Amino acid sequence: MATRTRSLVALVVVVGLGASLRAAGVKETVKLTVSGAGLSQAIEITDRSLLDLSNVFAGTFIGAAAPAPDAASPRFAVAFDIQARDGVREAAYVLTYSKDRWTGEGYIYLPGPRDNWYRRNIGTILRDGQDGTWHRASPAWGDAINKLLP
Repeated sequence: MATRTRSLVALVVVVGLGASLRAAGVKETVKLTVSGAGLSQAIEITDRSLLDLSNVFAGTFIGAAAPAPDAASPRFAVAFDIQARDGVREAAYVLTYSKDRWTGEGYIYLPGPRDNWYRRNIGTILRDGQDGTWHRASPAWGDAINKLLP
């Protein structure tokens, strides 16, 4: 019985801590900046519903592994600004996003060890086995990003 009570207390503490960290804005994505593929200027995204889908640590915007999309499809750099305890870390995580020019499906490339943004990204989170590969974007995230792109 005592073990069960301790487990319940531990669960309440963990859930409460997670809620208080979220309320304090710790490790939340606070802005996305999309650039490249012929955009005349970067698109800055601060819409809370899209940012909630873009938490770098949850990674729910990343779908299943996929082959690289058609090289003729437009490619964009997406930079994630993250709220940390010591302030906002600008472009704390950066990936490449590609929108299939025929189907509109979204693809994400997570930079690997030979890519420019890899060192920056692993300072935020290491995605062992995923970095350096293409993935489908989660449908909700890809659809939301696509609505903002030409």
